[in-house]
This record gives sequence, structure tokens and C-alpha cells, in this order.
Amino acid sequence: MKNKNRKCNRTMSFYFICMFPVVLFFLAGCNMSVNKDIEIDDGEKVGSSQNSVNGNISVGSDCEVRGSCRSVNGNIRIENHSRISALQTVNGQIRVDSEVMVRGNIESVNGSVVCDSAVEVSGSVTTVNGSVDLENTLVRRDISTYNGDVTLLDKSIVRGDIVVKKSRGRSNRVTPLEIKIMNGSVVEGNILVEDDRMDVKVILADGGIVNGEIRDAEVIREDF
Repeated sequence: MKNKNRKCNRTMSFYFICMFPVVLFFLAGCNMSVNKDIEIDDGEKVGSSQNSVNGNISVGSDCEVRGSCRSVNGNIRIENHSRISALQTVNGQIRVDSEVMVRGNIESVNGSVVCDSAVEVSGSVTTVNGSVDLENTLVRRDISTYNGDVTLLDKSIVRGDIVVKKSRGRSNRVTPLEIKIMNGSVVEGNILVEDDRMDVKVILADGGIVNGEIRDAEVIREDF
């Protein structure tokens, strides 16, 4: 049991180091909170990154944050019409409301990523164990995950690939990983499964399409 725990800890440490090197620099952030939430009121303009260890980060509507929002053990919420550089969390959900511009990447380890209508992500969306749910969202680069489902709804567009990465540890997942491309959504690149131990199903429904290749996954086409 101890060996299993050590292996799990090593695996999560690898994910943390690869995906979130900036977390090592939290203490150098301009706004750093340890055990309190960070709240930015509607309409505020903030010129620095917002960093939290054990608190949530909430950004109101019509805000501009010229740095990133990063949390270790908290959720991140960005409300309508705001602009921000990047979003990163380890043990929390990332929720992005309508018509938000994310200039960089969205990254999560153990939490889901949810984007509402007319969100634009200039970079990539990456999770380890969290799902990705996008509604009428534009992702200009890739979506990648190790163990999370991906759902694209309402004419969402991914300019790059959707990639299921290979984990260094063993997956405890017993159900297939599902990638749903629905309601006129488009993946302009490929869907690539790099982990041959994973059972992956790609569901294309209601006009959802993949312009590139679909590799090492079962393709299911559903007509409504």
C-alpha cells in the first residue's frame, strides 16, 4: 500500500511539474493569498497576477486582469465579458462565463474546465483528471487530457488537436473516456490517443465533425 501511494505521489508530482511550473513562483506574485479567497469586483482593471493556495479566485464581469489567475486548492470563476491572461489550478474547477477572452492557456489537474458561450481561448486547454466542457467556445490551439472526458457543444471550434496523453502511472478508469463533438462543433486538427491502455470513444452527433484523423479510438456517429 505504501509503494502504491508513493507511485501515485510521484505521478502527480510529475504532472504538477510539467503543467504548472509557475506555481513554484507563487510567492513572487503581486497578489498572493494563502487561506483567503480573492475577489475582483465588476469592472475592475488589475495589472498583476492573482495567486491563491487554499482559496477560491473570483473575477467579476467586465474586468481586465493583465496577469494570470492561479490556485492550488481552490476554484476559479471568471464572469461575463472579462479578459485575462491565463488560468491554472491543481485541485479546483475552472469556470469561464460568456464572452470571456483568455489570452493564454487554461490548465487543471484534478478539476473540470467549463466554458460558456462565446468564450475565446488563445492558447490550449489541458487537464489531467478533469473533464472539459465547452459551449460555443473557440480554442485556438489544442485540448489535451490524461483521464478526462471532453465535450464540445453549440458550434465550438478547436483549431488544433484533441490529444489523450499517455500517463506514467496506471489509470483506475473503468468506463471508456468519451470525446463528444456535437451540435455543429468542429475539430480542425486530429483526435490522437497516445495511451494504448485507454478505451476511448469519439461520438460525432448533430453535425459535429473532425477534419483530421481519428487515431486509436472507436468512432460512433449519432443522428438526432
